[in-house]
Amino acid sequence: MLTFLFRFLALFPLRTLWALGALGGRLAWWGSRSYRSKFQRNLLLAGYTQQRMRNDAIAQAGRMVAELPAVWFYPDEKLFAHCVSDTRAVLEQAIEAARADGRGLLFMTPHLGCFEITCRYIARHVPMTILFKPARIAAVDQLLREARNRSTVRAVPADLGGVRALMRCLRRGEAVGLLPDQVPTEGEGRLAGFFGQPALTMTLPEGLVRRAHPRVLFAVGERRVSDGVWQLHFLEHQGECTPTAINRAMEGLIRRWPDQYLWSYNRFRGAPPAVEAA
Repeated sequence: MLTFLFRFLALFPLRTLWALGALGGRLAWWGSRSYRSKFQRNLLLAGYTQQRMRNDAIAQAGRMVAELPAVWFYPDEKLFAHCVSDTRAVLEQAIEAARADGRGLLFMTPHLGCFEITCRYIARHVPMTILFKPARIAAVDQLLREARNRSTVRAVPADLGGVRALMRCLRRGEAVGLLPDQVPTEGEGRLAGFFGQPALTMTLPEGLVRRAHPRVLFAVGERRVSDGVWQLHFLEHQGECTPTAINRAMEGLIRRWPDQYLWSYNRFRGAPPAVEAA
């Protein structure tokens, strides 16, 4: 039933889905005190106090959910007609260089913009494997498995077997994708600063780089509502992949598009804040 609903919503134009999402984001803000509190607190911790920016972020959070039927179930031709990229050459050159060196590629994107579109776009150029956490609700889990295993995108569970699958992909010269601001389970991360607060941060990227030596890029799917497109940004990462270095790189990306970060995400779970929001 849930899959049928998403397929039905995929009949709507992207602009319509975004309009519905903006409305839904505002309803979620006013309808849930806990959601509102977490959203507001994270904004303040990052130093964002402007009401206009907050309102834009609320609408963008709703659009993030509403666009999923399009990302998951639009036919490829229709979906990619909504994608543009001024940095496509960065992606293509990284893929060619990795092939020449016999290396894989590690793509990272925070919960910023449409992070679901980045793997679909990259997989047009090179097979891609991503991690996912199986959902507790059977219908949701079925939807996620069907939606994310599309074309040359493969989703594997976020467990030891999944990590081994990522290593095999990198050694075959393929691509893997991670959400580096995903809060890891206990024992699988280290505390590192994120907007001035200690945040439990995954060490998986550091381990993959150390063992498989992939080329590392950040990918962001900027949501350009006025144009009805996703602007894909690709930036090659030349520095370390320690939790501290990755958090610093993510902060830079989020500062570029602060209204498109998922501020409701419980990023500081498992780590008490160093400074309480006023």
